[in-house]
Amino acid sequence: MKTLFIGMLAGAVLLGGCVSTPQSRVEENKDLFESFTAAQKETILKGEVDLGFTPEMVLMAAGTPDRKAKKRSNLGTTEVWTYYRFQPRPISGYGYGGYHGYFTYNSYYGSWVRNPFLWDHAIVAQYGEPEKNLVVDFQEGKVVSFEMVQ
Repeated sequence: MKTLFIGMLAGAVLLGGCVSTPQSRVEENKDLFESFTAAQKETILKGEVDLGFTPEMVLMAAGTPDRKAKKRSNLGTTEVWTYYRFQPRPISGYGYGGYHGYFTYNSYYGSWVRNPFLWDHAIVAQYGEPEKNLVVDFQEGKVVSFEMVQ
């Protein structure tokens, strides 16, 4: 039991170190960050973007996008960066577990852990479809529009 707890604790520490925040991204690029205006610095540290931002500014504020695409129109070529988030949802109803994990009859995936006191698995969270969190449009290296979901 102690081994399991220590393993879970070590995993949490390792995963916690992988989380990228605006502050940690700014620390990696201090010289570039210092060249921005006070208003730009404040926006970036809040994890937000604004019109006229460069790709480097958006990377500091929001991190690496989950998807990059290019679209063409009669207005020119636009590079689109999309950021997604997965919202945890509570588990409802019952399913069955076993050696290969937990299965439900819906389209969502669940995270499970082994319950040491039962032969079954216990569900800890369920994740739905990815939701768009932020969409940023660039033209000629500057943000020309963005959509931020709160």
